[in-house]
Amino acid sequence: MRGWGYDTSWNGEYFIRHFTFDSLEDYLAYLETAETHEAFLRGSQASEAGSEEFTLTTSLDEAMQLCRFGWHDGFNDLVALVERVKRRLDIKIDPNRTFHDYVGFAPDVKAYLEGSPLTMINKPVVHKPLVTIYMNTSYAGNEANERIYSRGAIVLAAAEALELMGFMVDLRLFELSYVDKDIHFSEYRLKMPDERVNLQKLYFPLCHPAWVRRLNFRLIETSPNMTDAWAGCYGIPAEVPMIRMVLGLGAGDILIPTIEEMKLEGEDVLEDAQKLFERINVGLPADKQLVLR
Repeated sequence: MRGWGYDTSWNGEYFIRHFTFDSLEDYLAYLETAETHEAFLRGSQASEAGSEEFTLTTSLDEAMQLCRFGWHDGFNDLVALVERVKRRLDIKIDPNRTFHDYVGFAPDVKAYLEGSPLTMINKPVVHKPLVTIYMNTSYAGNEANERIYSRGAIVLAAAEALELMGFMVDLRLFELSYVDKDIHFSEYRLKMPDERVNLQKLYFPLCHPAWVRRLNFRLIETSPNMTDAWAGCYGIPAEVPMIRMVLGLGAGDILIPTIEEMKLEGEDVLEDAQKLFERINVGLPADKQLVLR
């Protein structure tokens, strides 16, 4: 069974093209085999023609290899940045309490040798509340790479912090752009709610400009029934009202919109973090807000 889907629908006067991908590999496999739509054959394709300065890669193939096998340049800096943000958060860590029992997940040799009947280490079953974060990975063509990187790093720090606080985090990445009344919407399942945040796996999609400027551009180039208008601009990043309309999100749903809408600067990560956390806090309980010390 293929790990991707495509459908179209109408929402009022808007026509929506909708892709879903169950994993990174499913996404890459689609991009490797899909044919270029004729609207994009009349000139150069942006997924290949983009400059190294614009995409931080030399080709579409390089971007796909980085996505598949991992982007390692600057990864230690990312980890340090994520840890810096987490250290400044005023959070209550969810304790991982254990107790001795007749059954459990690991033996206690000392208790066994002492003759105790409670020789297994167990832990209570704890219901972890679910937090869903919707993140539009799209951004404007003139967006600075530093701001792209900063937004991704802060989202990863927030997701890790929420897990430490006892939440399950469902991180739903998508791209949503439009031309007139024509919407292009793609969703990517890169993390299951019961999975811990994998920084190495999410580093490229969240922090590298080639995720949009090569891979997403390639997806647009291969989408069915595209028009010359799309070939001319590759779409405009959707803003919050359109996103909420398409995804059916309410005011209490957590949405990370474009970098421009959040007014991130990409210079002081803690300043940017506070702006982004305000978006996340709308969906958190009052006693579990993300607040910097």
